[in-house]
Amino acid sequence: MADQQPTLRIGSWARSGQLLGLVAAMDDDTVTLFDPGQRQQAQVLRSLAEPVPAGAVTVTVRVQLPVPHGVDETVLRRWVATLTDEVVRERAYAALAEAGLDEGAALPVVTVDVEPVASGSVCLCGARTPVPPGTQLQCAACGRTAVGAPLALK
Repeated sequence: MADQQPTLRIGSWARSGQLLGLVAAMDDDTVTLFDPGQRQQAQVLRSLAEPVPAGAVTVTVRVQLPVPHGVDETVLRRWVATLTDEVVRERAYAALAEAGLDEGAALPVVTVDVEPVASGSVCLCGARTPVPPGTQLQCAACGRTAVGAPLALK
């Protein structure tokens, strides 16, 4: 069943004070919010957790790199992850500079594009369901919150 207003359930977004995070666990009294960007979690009273709307988007990360033949995919993923996280990127640059090494490995420019999904809802488990934009529903595959494309992308 689709909701027009955000509902507090596993996989939905909620705010409590300054913390905005995914609902990672909940019971009758408490909610655990996880902020994936800051890698922080907090347990709050359920009455203090305010559901917030979400919209399904596709995030595309682009970077041009000189990659040798045979490089392991894990190594490549870690390098790109380092480049997309400004804190880690700055630390890597500083460590290379401090060691007197070429900082080039920390220099490639990364672009991040965010676009609304073309259609349907997206759930953290990867399931897709046809819904109109601005809709959220409980995912039939896993029970988490699935959301449709945002009504507007700022």
